[in-house]
Amino acid sequence: MFIKNCDRTVHDKHLEDGQPRWIRLPIAEARLLNALVELPAYCETLRHQGKRRTATTFHAVVNARGQPDRLWVACSECTNLMMDDLETTVA
Repeated sequence: MFIKNCDRTVHDKHLEDGQPRWIRLPIAEARLLNALVELPAYCETLRHQGKRRTATTFHAVVNARGQPDRLWVACSECTNLMMDDLETTVA
């Protein structure tokens, strides 16, 4: 289920190349995948620590074995900044 929601750059690569994958999902969709895990309601980025910005996106870095190395939630502003940074790094 995660694969269909990955960024376009992941679709262009072989999924078993041993590289970690960054996955992002809307919060509502992430909650449907695992109702047992309580996701934070507010952005967890350093930029908004201490501020109550509503989280809109679930992020995960999944290692080559398919296990999550890092999980976090972010507001739409921080998610857009992450995506902008990724595009300038990959391009």
